[in-house]
Amino acid sequence: MSNDPSASANNAPSYRSGTAARLSGIPVETLRVWERRYQVVGPALSSHGQRLYSSLDIQRLTLIKQLVDMGHPIGQIAGLTTEALSLMVKTPFHQKDRQDSKRDTDTPTRVALVGPFISSASVQTTLTEGGLSIAGFSASSGVATRSLKGLKADVLAVEMPTLGEESLEIVDSLKAACEAHSVLVLYRFAPSRIIRLLRNAGYILSRVSPDPGDLLNLCLTAAHSSVLPLPSGPAGGAGSPPPPRFDDQALSRFLQRNSANHPLCECPKHLVDLIASLGSFERYSADCISQSPEDKRLHLDLQFTAGHARALLENALLRVTNHHLGTAHEGAYND
Repeated sequence: MSNDPSASANNAPSYRSGTAARLSGIPVETLRVWERRYQVVGPALSSHGQRLYSSLDIQRLTLIKQLVDMGHPIGQIAGLTTEALSLMVKTPFHQKDRQDSKRDTDTPTRVALVGPFISSASVQTTLTEGGLSIAGFSASSGVATRSLKGLKADVLAVEMPTLGEESLEIVDSLKAACEAHSVLVLYRFAPSRIIRLLRNAGYILSRVSPDPGDLLNLCLTAAHSSVLPLPSGPAGGAGSPPPPRFDDQALSRFLQRNSANHPLCECPKHLVDLIASLGSFERYSADCISQSPEDKRLHLDLQFTAGHARALLENALLRVTNHHLGTAHEGAYND
């Protein structure tokens, strides 16, 4: 442990987040995102829950900001020690290296904004300071389709105070207009059925927050979202599953045969339970009420997926049963 009093002074947390952002040259919202996503520093908390940064924290943040400006991706340097960061700042970083390391991250995420609050100047400032690029915006969804035409946005954020039957059609048209990869729908009130409908279409839903920083985080999440639209065909194009191979009586006979030959192995029992459950869900999905073409497509996919899973487990049940019968015959011969 160092006895240098200056070291203790440097470690004393005394700067609030606004001051730390100003001294390091990092926008406050960007600093917040970097802390949440990359843990660039671990500031102390005051008795009131406020972040407090030390001089060493400021030094580290300044180095990280310099390196990001030089072209180093934040994800590659956030976990390095302060000494390593300082050495990197002193090491020449050639243009070719910068291009290679930033090939996938050099272009900011392009966001299209639709809605009175999220398209306001203050919100746009927060998003741009957080590293996003505003591809286009419109305060009204009624005219947004024309104003967003051909923008090729990475993320579309749509603010809709209430969601109704027409919401999916509106969002679909806005997405097509700007060719967005991901869609974020912000709402205040909505029936659960409409929420499910939009989520089944592959859209991300969240309640509207008055904090622009929340929208920044949601846009960053949407840009890297793994949410995928429904497959283009049932069961990913696998085709119709085979019809059920066993009825309830046949499944019951499997259980009786197993109990007689191998009472200690319950695998057939569990397989029978799974096959019966999947068969029931397969029939349920086929009969489930659909409210729209997208809803019908989802249930058809569920029906086919359950059918294929059921067929795989039926084959597994046959393999287990044949194995048990073969083992029983071997035991008879050994006797």
